[in-house]
Amino acid sequence: MKRIISIISLILIAVLIFSSCAKDAANVSLYDLKDRMVSSTDKFGEMKYASSSDDGAESIFRNISEMDYSKVEAFFVYYAADGTGNADEIAVIQVKSKSDAALARAALEKHIETRRALYATYDKSQLTKLDNVKYMAYGNVVGAVVADDADAVSTAFYNYFNN
Repeated sequence: MKRIISIISLILIAVLIFSSCAKDAANVSLYDLKDRMVSSTDKFGEMKYASSSDDGAESIFRNISEMDYSKVEAFFVYYAADGTGNADEIAVIQVKSKSDAALARAALEKHIETRRALYATYDKSQLTKLDNVKYMAYGNVVGAVVADDADAVSTAFYNYFNN
């Protein structure tokens, strides 16, 4: 009997250790993720934040995606208060089903292409930044970062899930 209890105890300990090593993307706090990503660089000082927690969230979401909002668990967008001379943006979508993650990525790619076309018309100095967009994905969470420090922000995204 002691042997069975010992084996069960070891199995439970192993499960607890492995489950605590990485965050479950289904239960992530996008607000905490946003804080981690934004704090990875000092380039986001004059930015605005909007999310699925705001009034009119579905309408806000339409600014970054045309995908069916019923597939979205949560989202946030962090963007320049004045887009003139600053194309910086972080956009993250958490879909309800991991099978819709590719759809969310495609929506973000289309969003970035729309922004690129806009900046090509009136502020070509931002095109390099838009060309170097970083896309991230972890489980059912997909994001895009346009910034000078996109690598640092992308690394913060992945570190959030792996810590």
